[in-house]
Amino acid sequence: LKPSWFKAENLPPACDGSALPIAPGVPPPALAMPSSVRASHLLIKNVNSRNPVSRRTNESSSGTTEDQAREELTAIREQLTPDNFADHAKQRSDCGSFKNGGDLGVFREGEMMQPFWDGTVALQVGQISDIIKTDSGLHLILRTA
Repeated sequence: LKPSWFKAENLPPACDGSALPIAPGVPPPALAMPSSVRASHLLIKNVNSRNPVSRRTNESSSGTTEDQAREELTAIREQLTPDNFADHAKQRSDCGSFKNGGDLGVFREGEMMQPFWDGTVALQVGQISDIIKTDSGLHLILRTA
């Protein structure tokens, strides 16, 4: 394809937006919010967690500051891929889901804390989030469906 093909005037009507039934100046409709999603996560609890006890080790995480948890997750995030996410969750997550590689199964809005839901639905399937903070601690989320 020639580079000129990618100019707006060379796009077919279905691609340039002109075929959409939207009045001039009216923003396009938002993408529909999914009714449910599936995700895995890696949680690091810290002193600010509502229940600072690791479900993996049964030890208190009250000695871990939020900054320390963030630094550790940042280092883990640099190594994460969808293919190795479960292995990392089994080795480090403080959630009981560590046994399942962090898999939380399917859930709907309202079943998880709102920041977790918002962070999950913002992802495409197969994408890993940046750090998400909830009352439970700091998470990395992999959206799987």
